[in-house]
Amino acid sequence: MSASASTASATGPDRSFRSLEYGLGLLRLFTAERPVWGIAELARELNVDSATAHRYAATCLELGYLEQALTRRYRLTRRCAEPGTAMLETLAPMRAARPLLRELRRQSGRTVSLAILDGAEVFYVLRLCGFARGQHELEEGLGAGLRLPAGGTAAGRALLAAIDEIEARPPEQPPPIQVGMGGLTVDEGAARAGARGLAVAVPGGTEATSAIELTVPAEFLSAAELLAEFGEPLVAAGAALQGALGG
Repeated sequence: MSASASTASATGPDRSFRSLEYGLGLLRLFTAERPVWGIAELARELNVDSATAHRYAATCLELGYLEQALTRRYRLTRRCAEPGTAMLETLAPMRAARPLLRELRRQSGRTVSLAILDGAEVFYVLRLCGFARGQHELEEGLGAGLRLPAGGTAAGRALLAAIDEIEARPPEQPPPIQVGMGGLTVDEGAARAGARGLAVAVPGGTEATSAIELTVPAEFLSAAELLAEFGEPLVAAGAALQGALGG
């Protein structure tokens, strides 16, 4: 390799890659719990000097992914949601589930969600807040994009159980959806205080397994009452989604 090629390799693609890595890392620092950051704080978290952190923030500002508050601290813009939203809309379960979840919410008045597994977390890709008593207070500040530990939610536990079952089943045998506790999972609020959820896993097509979850204020319905009132409508929605996905 020539000296000029070696220099280009050290300062060109590698440097561009590092800049992209730091830029994405900077954007990932902004969360619901910490939505606003100053330059000194960004520099400390990224382990770079303030001038470097300012350069990355200024680039994100120029590209429209950050904006400055009156205090000159930074926060995300809505443009940051565009890539993720575009990706989610390509998911077959997302497209097929939207009208089914709307109808389930209309019938039940409760919050209904579509969730998938992402590592050890359950990721809510679609979430429609219910209108029955207590739902607004329960869901305030939550929505699509919510992540919770999979083992502490109805959707997550249903997905974990379904994946174990699918892996153990012969490939020619399609995964069924059953009415009753064999096909439904109840969450007693381990991940979210005051909430009780009921979920069914929905395998379908070549896409990752998804789950439909219905959430209610725990004070209004016991686990048995939740299952009795909403078990069959939830299973019916799951079966409809599985059919739409070619399952």
